[in-house]
Amino acid sequence: MHVKEDLVYDKHEVKLLAFINLGDTNNQLLQFETSMSGKEQQDHELAKTMLVLMVRGLFSNLSFPYAQFSSSDTTKGDLFMEIVWEAVMRLECLGLKVLYITADGATNNRRFFKLHDPSSPLVHKTENPFDPDRFVYFFSDPPHLIKTTRNCWSKNMLWCNGKNISWDHLSDLYVLDNDPTKTAPGLRLVPKLMYEHIHLTSFSRMRVDLAAEALSETVAKAIQATEGAEAEETVKFIEYFDKFFDCLNVDNYTSGRRQRKEFREPHHNMTVNWSGYKMISLRTLQHGRNQ
Repeated sequence: MHVKEDLVYDKHEVKLLAFINLGDTNNQLLQFETSMSGKEQQDHELAKTMLVLMVRGLFSNLSFPYAQFSSSDTTKGDLFMEIVWEAVMRLECLGLKVLYITADGATNNRRFFKLHDPSSPLVHKTENPFDPDRFVYFFSDPPHLIKTTRNCWSKNMLWCNGKNISWDHLSDLYVLDNDPTKTAPGLRLVPKLMYEHIHLTSFSRMRVDLAAEALSETVAKAIQATEGAEAEETVKFIEYFDKFFDCLNVDNYTSGRRQRKEFREPHHNMTVNWSGYKMISLRTLQHGRNQ
């Protein structure tokens, strides 16, 4: 996460400071790299980001920040190896079973995943060095993915099966739903759909709740009811990512039944049935951008 510089209190100068600290080994590697590159070496470099290791339970309320390291924008994923695996070792020694590691789509995080099998085009797991009978799986952070999907959709015209996947369908729904001249202006198809969902700013683009509500089953059904066959692919697109987010957002055993959403049910095997839901190919999407 990004943080403001100057975050450690200096009682003598009455101000806050934050310096990069990735552990003794990584600090020495950074100093060596700086000296070999010919750059002027600084005694203390101000940190701009914070690497935080969070521990979460799959079906429990366990949640706490285990460790944090002040870093910079350019901290390489190679330096994460010692930090992350030492944390895994300590957690395993405490009796916890580390099943997965999740991170957002930052370049250094993807680099960290890739280092576990450089020859593979997609690295999604590695052997647990502290228990050879188990794997540790790698996941991209679902909230980050859902935000990225929404942001790309808002900027690009997508295309599939000869029909548009258009942001205009969402905008038209908002305008229609808030039309004061309609028969029942107080009744809305999607009460949660607000101005902030449509007109994105640098701040609203970072809000997961806005992205999840825009790519929701309620919005998909409302667009289907108002736009008809013209928005068929847009409806499929939204429904697909609504189910994707539900699938990776299971937090207890009963929410799926209570909310009547089958993809929020606990997964009792290693496969999820996606029959009937077609993944849009990147080639098709790229073709749509070129139209």
